Amino acid sequence: MATTNFTSNDYYSASLTRYDDLQHLILEPKSIIFSIYCAGVAIECMLRAYITKYTLEFNSKHDLEKLYEKSQIASKLSNNEKEQLSTAIKRVNKFWNNNLRYTSEKRIKRVIAHEIIRKHTNSKDIQ
Repeated sequence: MATTNFTSNDYYSASLTRYDDLQHLILEPKSIIFSIYCAGVAIECMLRAYITKYTLEFNSKHDLEKLYEKSQIASKLSNNEKEQLSTAIKRVNKFWNNNLRYTSEKRIKRVIAHEIIRKHTNSKDIQ
């Protein structure tokens, strides 16, 4: 199947399917990696659905922040909604990447722990 033939409806449908998959996965603690992966894929598919509404030419890398910018979703949102969505995309982009499918549970826990420690250390510096 050629990926260049995916339509916005294909991406939208895939996003909803990955979201449904995620609802089953989050009930199982041992599926943390695949849960994070499915969440990222669902978001990526939704962003691609918006992008393909107006162009078929876009960089197909898996950087959620770049895809969010390219999607032009922000142009349809209030300032508060833009801020909330931008913050959420940045948060997800810290943990999700397309290579999660190759990541061990031990490594993902190390990455998450590192981020929590970094965040905690930075918040102490502010106080």
